[in-house]
Amino acid sequence: MSVISEIMEIQEFATLPPVAAKVLMLLENDDVDIRDISHVIETDASLTMKLLRVANSPIYAIRTQISSIHQAILTLGLNRLTNIVIGVSIFSRFLMNTQKQAMEFMEKFWWHSSCTGVVAKVLSGKLKKQYKEYEFIGGLLHDIGKLAMVQYNSGLYLDVLRLINEEKYIDVDAEVKIFGVDHLEVGEKIFHLWKLPAEMSYIVSHHSKIEELNQSQELVAIIRVADLLCEMWGAEIGEGLEQIKISEDISWKILCAKNPDLAEMDVEKFTFDLENEFKKSKEFLNLLVQE
Repeated sequence: MSVISEIMEIQEFATLPPVAAKVLMLLENDDVDIRDISHVIETDASLTMKLLRVANSPIYAIRTQISSIHQAILTLGLNRLTNIVIGVSIFSRFLMNTQKQAMEFMEKFWWHSSCTGVVAKVLSGKLKKQYKEYEFIGGLLHDIGKLAMVQYNSGLYLDVLRLINEEKYIDVDAEVKIFGVDHLEVGEKIFHLWKLPAEMSYIVSHHSKIEELNQSQELVAIIRVADLLCEMWGAEIGEGLEQIKISEDISWKILCAKNPDLAEMDVEKFTFDLENEFKKSKEFLNLLVQE
Protein backbone atom coordinates (compact mmCIF):
# COMPACT_ATOMS: atom_id res chain seq x y z
CA MET A 1 0.00 0.00 0.00
CA SER A 2 1.31 3.48 -0.93
CA VAL A 3 2.02 6.16 1.66
CA ILE A 4 -0.81 8.32 0.35
CA SER A 5 -3.29 5.41 0.65
CA GLU A 6 -2.20 4.85 4.23
CA ILE A 7 -2.62 8.55 5.02
CA MET A 8 -6.16 8.43 3.62
CA GLU A 9 -6.99 5.67 6.09
CA ILE A 10 -6.09 7.73 9.17
CA GLN A 11 -9.33 7.97 11.14
CA GLU A 12 -9.41 11.79 11.23
CA PHE A 13 -8.96 12.06 7.47
CA ALA A 14 -11.15 9.15 6.40
CA THR A 15 -14.34 11.19 6.73
CA LEU A 16 -15.38 14.82 6.74
CA PRO A 17 -16.45 16.10 10.21
CA PRO A 18 -20.08 14.95 10.73
CA VAL A 19 -21.76 18.36 10.87
CA ALA A 20 -20.01 19.58 7.72
CA ALA A 21 -20.96 16.35 5.92
CA LYS A 22 -24.63 16.68 6.95
CA VAL A 23 -24.78 20.32 5.87
CA LEU A 24 -23.33 19.49 2.45
CA MET A 25 -25.84 16.66 2.08
CA LEU A 26 -28.73 19.00 2.90
CA LEU A 27 -27.48 21.50 0.32
CA GLU A 28 -27.90 18.90 -2.41
CA ASN A 29 -31.62 19.72 -2.15
CA ASP A 30 -32.36 23.00 -3.96
CA ASP A 31 -35.37 23.57 -1.69
CA VAL A 32 -33.46 23.12 1.56
CA ASP A 33 -34.95 24.90 4.56
CA ILE A 34 -32.36 27.00 6.40
CA ARG A 35 -34.01 26.00 9.65
CA ASP A 36 -32.93 22.41 8.97
CA ILE A 37 -29.35 23.55 8.40
CA SER A 38 -29.43 25.65 11.56
CA HIS A 39 -30.67 22.65 13.54
CA VAL A 40 -27.89 20.38 12.23
CA ILE A 41 -25.18 22.91 13.11
CA GLU A 42 -26.63 23.59 16.55
CA THR A 43 -26.40 19.89 17.48
CA ASP A 44 -22.69 20.62 17.96
CA ALA A 45 -22.57 23.17 20.78
CA SER A 46 -18.81 23.76 20.58
CA LEU A 47 -18.90 24.34 16.83
CA THR A 48 -21.91 26.65 17.19
CA MET A 49 -20.06 28.83 19.71
CA LYS A 50 -17.00 29.03 17.47
CA LEU A 51 -19.08 29.94 14.42
CA LEU A 52 -20.82 32.73 16.32
CA ARG A 53 -17.45 34.03 17.55
CA VAL A 54 -16.13 34.05 13.98
CA ALA A 55 -19.29 35.70 12.60
CA ASN A 56 -19.04 38.46 15.22
CA SER A 57 -15.27 38.92 14.80
CA PRO A 58 -13.70 42.00 13.13
CA ILE A 59 -13.14 39.88 10.02
CA TYR A 60 -16.78 40.41 9.04
CA ALA A 61 -17.41 43.84 10.60
CA ILE A 62 -21.09 43.00 11.15
CA ARG A 63 -22.86 45.98 12.73
CA THR A 64 -25.42 43.98 14.68
CA GLN A 65 -24.59 41.17 17.09
CA ILE A 66 -25.27 37.72 15.62
CA SER A 67 -26.72 35.50 18.33
CA SER A 68 -27.93 32.40 16.45
CA ILE A 69 -26.95 30.23 13.51
CA HIS A 70 -30.22 31.13 11.79
CA GLN A 71 -29.35 34.81 12.07
CA ALA A 72 -25.80 34.08 10.84
CA ILE A 73 -27.22 32.44 7.69
CA LEU A 74 -29.54 35.39 7.06
CA THR A 75 -26.73 37.90 7.62
CA LEU A 76 -23.81 36.22 5.88
CA GLY A 77 -25.71 34.13 3.34
CA LEU A 78 -26.11 30.36 3.14
CA ASN A 79 -23.13 29.67 0.87
CA ARG A 80 -20.74 31.77 2.94
CA LEU A 81 -21.93 30.29 6.24
CA THR A 82 -21.66 26.76 4.82
CA ASN A 83 -18.04 27.32 3.84
CA ILE A 84 -17.29 28.78 7.27
CA VAL A 85 -18.83 25.64 8.82
CA ILE A 86 -16.59 23.44 6.66
CA GLY A 87 -13.45 25.40 7.46
CA VAL A 88 -14.01 25.86 11.19
CA SER A 89 -15.14 22.27 11.78
CA ILE A 90 -12.10 20.84 9.96
CA PHE A 91 -9.70 23.30 11.61
CA SER A 92 -11.16 22.57 15.05
CA ARG A 93 -11.05 18.80 14.59
CA PHE A 94 -7.26 18.84 14.40
CA LEU A 95 -6.40 21.93 16.43
CA MET A 96 -6.01 20.17 19.77
CA ASN A 97 -4.88 16.85 18.30
CA THR A 98 -1.22 17.73 17.94
CA GLN A 99 1.60 15.23 17.67
CA LYS A 100 3.83 15.83 20.71
CA GLN A 101 6.97 14.88 18.80
CA ALA A 102 6.34 17.72 16.34
CA MET A 103 4.79 20.21 18.79
CA GLU A 104 6.98 23.15 17.80
CA PHE A 105 6.18 22.68 14.11
CA MET A 106 2.47 22.26 14.80
CA GLU A 107 2.31 25.47 16.81
CA LYS A 108 3.84 27.25 13.79
CA PHE A 109 1.41 25.40 11.52
CA TRP A 110 -1.72 26.65 13.32
CA TRP A 111 -0.35 30.18 13.57
CA HIS A 112 0.59 30.25 9.88
CA SER A 113 -2.74 28.74 8.77
CA SER A 114 -4.91 31.15 10.73
CA CYS A 115 -2.82 34.12 9.60
CA THR A 116 -3.06 33.08 5.96
CA GLY A 117 -6.85 32.81 6.23
CA VAL A 118 -7.20 36.27 7.77
CA VAL A 119 -4.81 37.96 5.32
CA ALA A 120 -6.43 36.25 2.31
CA LYS A 121 -9.83 37.46 3.51
CA VAL A 122 -8.58 41.04 3.86
CA LEU A 123 -6.73 40.92 0.53
CA SER A 124 -9.83 39.75 -1.35
CA GLY A 125 -11.77 42.58 0.29
CA LYS A 126 -9.23 45.16 -0.84
CA LEU A 127 -9.53 43.79 -4.36
CA LYS A 128 -13.33 43.94 -4.03
CA LYS A 129 -13.67 40.23 -4.74
CA GLN A 130 -16.29 37.86 -3.35
CA TYR A 131 -15.44 34.17 -3.23
CA LYS A 132 -18.11 32.88 -0.81
CA GLU A 133 -15.40 32.49 1.88
CA TYR A 134 -13.26 30.17 -0.27
CA GLU A 135 -10.42 32.66 0.19
CA PHE A 136 -10.72 32.60 3.99
CA ILE A 137 -11.28 28.87 4.37
CA GLY A 138 -8.68 28.14 1.69
CA GLY A 139 -6.19 30.14 3.70
CA LEU A 140 -7.02 28.17 6.83
CA LEU A 141 -6.71 24.80 5.11
CA HIS A 142 -4.22 25.31 2.26
CA ASP A 143 -1.52 23.23 4.00
CA ILE A 144 -3.79 20.45 5.26
CA GLY A 145 -1.59 17.97 3.37
CA LYS A 146 1.29 18.84 5.73
CA LEU A 147 -0.97 18.25 8.70
CA ALA A 148 -1.93 14.83 7.34
CA MET A 149 1.73 13.88 6.83
CA VAL A 150 2.59 14.89 10.40
CA GLN A 151 -0.36 12.87 11.73
CA TYR A 152 0.76 9.89 9.63
CA ASN A 153 4.38 9.94 10.81
CA SER A 154 5.70 12.92 12.74
CA GLY A 155 9.20 11.44 12.87
CA LEU A 156 9.42 11.36 9.09
CA TYR A 157 8.12 14.92 8.86
CA LEU A 158 10.89 16.02 11.21
CA ASP A 159 13.26 14.53 8.61
CA VAL A 160 11.55 16.73 6.02
CA LEU A 161 12.15 19.78 8.21
CA ARG A 162 15.79 18.80 8.62
CA LEU A 163 16.26 18.71 4.84
CA ILE A 164 14.61 22.13 4.57
CA ASN A 165 16.63 23.72 7.37
CA GLU A 166 20.00 22.05 6.94
CA GLU A 167 20.22 21.09 3.28
CA LYS A 168 18.21 23.97 1.83
CA TYR A 169 15.51 21.87 0.16
CA ILE A 170 12.19 23.50 -0.61
CA ASP A 171 9.31 21.83 1.21
CA VAL A 172 7.73 19.91 -1.67
CA ASP A 173 11.07 18.44 -2.77
CA ALA A 174 11.93 17.40 0.79
CA GLU A 175 8.50 15.78 1.20
CA VAL A 176 8.87 13.78 -2.01
CA LYS A 177 12.33 12.61 -0.94
CA ILE A 178 11.07 11.39 2.45
CA PHE A 179 7.46 10.37 1.75
CA GLY A 180 7.41 9.89 -2.02
CA VAL A 181 4.60 12.47 -2.26
CA ASP A 182 4.21 16.16 -1.44
CA HIS A 183 1.62 17.97 0.69
CA LEU A 184 -0.14 19.39 -2.37
CA GLU A 185 -1.06 15.94 -3.65
CA VAL A 186 -2.00 14.71 -0.17
CA GLY A 187 -4.27 17.74 0.35
CA GLU A 188 -5.93 17.23 -3.02
CA LYS A 189 -6.64 13.57 -2.21
CA ILE A 190 -8.19 14.51 1.14
CA PHE A 191 -10.47 17.15 -0.38
CA HIS A 192 -11.47 14.75 -3.17
CA LEU A 193 -12.28 12.10 -0.55
CA TRP A 194 -14.41 14.61 1.33
CA LYS A 195 -16.15 15.71 -1.89
CA LEU A 196 -15.45 19.37 -1.21
CA PRO A 197 -15.98 22.06 -3.88
CA ALA A 198 -13.46 22.18 -6.72
CA GLU A 199 -12.33 25.68 -5.77
CA MET A 200 -11.08 24.41 -2.41
CA SER A 201 -9.31 21.50 -4.06
CA TYR A 202 -7.48 23.86 -6.43
CA ILE A 203 -6.22 25.85 -3.45
CA VAL A 204 -4.71 22.89 -1.62
CA SER A 205 -3.32 21.26 -4.77
CA HIS A 206 -1.82 24.29 -6.54
CA HIS A 207 -1.13 27.15 -4.11
CA SER A 208 2.61 26.84 -4.72
CA LYS A 209 2.35 25.50 -8.27
CA ILE A 210 -0.11 28.03 -9.60
CA GLU A 211 1.52 28.14 -13.03
CA GLU A 212 0.17 24.60 -13.59
CA LEU A 213 -3.43 25.63 -12.85
CA ASN A 214 -5.94 26.57 -15.56
CA GLN A 215 -8.95 27.34 -13.34
CA SER A 216 -9.60 29.67 -10.40
CA GLN A 217 -6.16 31.22 -10.79
CA GLU A 218 -7.10 34.53 -9.22
CA LEU A 219 -8.56 32.89 -6.10
CA VAL A 220 -5.53 30.65 -5.66
CA ALA A 221 -3.22 33.62 -6.30
CA ILE A 222 -4.88 35.48 -3.41
CA ILE A 223 -4.19 32.53 -1.11
CA ARG A 224 -0.59 32.28 -2.28
CA VAL A 225 0.14 35.98 -1.86
CA ALA A 226 -1.33 35.83 1.66
CA ASP A 227 0.71 32.69 2.32
CA LEU A 228 3.97 34.39 1.29
CA LEU A 229 3.21 37.60 3.17
CA CYS A 230 2.68 35.62 6.36
CA GLU A 231 6.04 33.92 5.80
CA MET A 232 7.63 37.36 5.47
CA TRP A 233 5.94 38.74 8.60
CA GLY A 234 7.08 36.00 10.98
CA ALA A 235 4.22 33.52 10.73
CA GLU A 236 6.40 31.19 8.74
CA ILE A 237 5.95 27.47 8.37
CA GLY A 238 9.28 26.84 6.66
CA GLU A 239 8.93 26.40 2.92
CA GLY A 240 12.65 26.62 2.32
CA LEU A 241 12.41 29.76 0.20
CA GLU A 242 15.70 31.67 0.29
CA GLN A 243 14.03 35.02 -0.27
CA ILE A 244 10.54 36.31 -0.96
CA LYS A 245 9.90 39.22 -3.28
CA ILE A 246 6.16 39.58 -3.63
CA SER A 247 6.35 41.82 -6.71
CA GLU A 248 8.30 39.13 -8.56
CA ASP A 249 6.12 36.18 -7.57
CA ILE A 250 3.87 34.67 -10.24
CA SER A 251 0.84 34.91 -7.93
CA TRP A 252 1.27 38.67 -7.55
CA LYS A 253 1.69 39.00 -11.34
CA ILE A 254 -1.55 37.06 -11.87
CA LEU A 255 -3.39 39.39 -9.48
CA CYS A 256 -1.95 42.43 -11.26
CA ALA A 257 -2.96 41.05 -14.66
CA LYS A 258 -6.54 40.55 -13.47
CA ASN A 259 -6.60 43.79 -11.44
CA PRO A 260 -4.71 46.43 -13.49
CA ASP A 261 -5.04 49.08 -10.77
CA LEU A 262 -3.01 46.85 -8.46
CA ALA A 263 0.00 47.02 -10.77
CA GLU A 264 0.10 50.79 -10.33
CA MET A 265 -0.01 50.68 -6.54
CA ASP A 266 2.98 51.02 -4.26
CA VAL A 267 3.53 47.37 -3.27
CA GLU A 268 5.19 48.27 0.02
CA LYS A 269 2.32 50.55 1.08
CA PHE A 270 -0.30 48.06 -0.05
CA THR A 271 1.30 45.22 1.90
CA PHE A 272 1.88 47.48 4.92
CA ASP A 273 -1.86 48.06 5.12
CA LEU A 274 -2.37 44.30 5.02
CA GLU A 275 0.24 43.80 7.74
CA ASN A 276 -1.85 45.83 10.15
CA GLU A 277 -4.70 43.38 9.57
CA PHE A 278 -2.27 40.47 9.95
CA LYS A 279 -1.68 41.57 13.53
CA LYS A 280 -5.30 40.66 14.30
CA SER A 281 -4.66 37.04 13.33
CA LYS A 282 -3.67 35.93 16.80
CA GLU A 283 -6.98 37.24 18.07
CA PHE A 284 -8.74 35.08 15.48
CA LEU A 285 -6.77 31.95 16.42
CA ASN A 286 -7.79 32.49 20.04
CA LEU A 287 -11.45 32.41 18.96
CA LEU A 288 -10.99 28.85 17.70
CA VAL A 289 -8.80 27.63 20.56
CA GLN A 290 -11.38 28.57 23.20
CA GLU A 291 -13.85 25.85 24.10
